Amino acid sequence: MNGEVVVVILAAGAGRRMGGVAKALLETDAGSGESETFLGSIASTAAHAGAGRGVVVVGAPYGERVAAVARQLGLEVVENPDPDRGMSSSVAIGFDHVASRLGGAGAALLWPVDHARVSLATVALLVADSGPDRILVPTWRGRGGHPTGFGRHLWPELAGCADLPRGARSVIERHAGSVLRLEVDDPGVTADVDHPDDLG
Repeated sequence: MNGEVVVVILAAGAGRRMGGVAKALLETDAGSGESETFLGSIASTAAHAGAGRGVVVVGAPYGERVAAVARQLGLEVVENPDPDRGMSSSVAIGFDHVASRLGGAGAALLWPVDHARVSLATVALLVADSGPDRILVPTWRGRGGHPTGFGRHLWPELAGCADLPRGARSVIERHAGSVLRLEVDDPGVTADVDHPDDLG
């Protein structure tokens, strides 16, 4: 690890494919018979892995509720005023925030809130291998997943990725030589929750 690692959590979606719910506030099994929200699970895992600071990108229609939970977890909050522009708009807003407010960090983990089942071991590996020029992609059975690590030198491009053809993927493609794919024994990196059946 080269410098502090922070998190950029994307939680501005309307959850339409889930029937209209705030994914950040869905509950997941915490492993001890208790449950916690997706956002709470991510915040806890990140903190235990050494990436406790970060920002949550929120948006209508659930922005106020998600923001309240985020602040209770000690995370900063920034609003995407028009999340219908797509995920890249939230990525851009999140990285603009960390660049200006958390600029002392060396890297950030880009973490969509519907990937709440990533293991502590995976996140600890990402934190340990992070660097200011690196892009880290956790990979399970050859398939890349999340959270993805981005070194601070890439943040300006990510802050402008809403105008790129493929958003953050365009930044990854531009810097293919800086990409390190980390094979992990963790299906959680690819287990996003888009439909009610995905909660099973």
